[in-house]
Amino acid sequence: MAINYRDPFEQLQRELEGMLESAFGSEGAGSLYPPVNLFDAGEHYVVKAELPGVQPGDLELTVQGNTLVLRGERKLTDRAQNGAYHRRERGEGQYRRVVRLPGPTEGEPQAQFRDGVLTVRLPKASAAKPRRVSITSN
Repeated sequence: MAINYRDPFEQLQRELEGMLESAFGSEGAGSLYPPVNLFDAGEHYVVKAELPGVQPGDLELTVQGNTLVLRGERKLTDRAQNGAYHRRERGEGQYRRVVRLPGPTEGEPQAQFRDGVLTVRLPKASAAKPRRVSITSN
């Protein structure tokens, strides 16, 4: 049976992004945050972020305490030189995404970038790993 962990701050962040997008259009600050999935893979926490059009050299990852900070910049090269946009939904610019982890980590995180998806594996701290408890009876 899978347990879904719901972060109340995630809902708040979505609402704030929606308000920014409605106020400033799809080019507002909310559209630059990459969508992120976070899940528990036993020995690791895994974070996957969709970053189409971003080069790995334009990314910076920092782990501190129970947070992963993803910073980067999306640079679009296909700007209309002598024309006008009819629709512009792909945002560009700098972004910073802070992902709160469900528990502490230790050891070296591993990051892989493939097909526009960043996958970060963060080893759990020993205290956060599940331990088997033996049961005694009288």
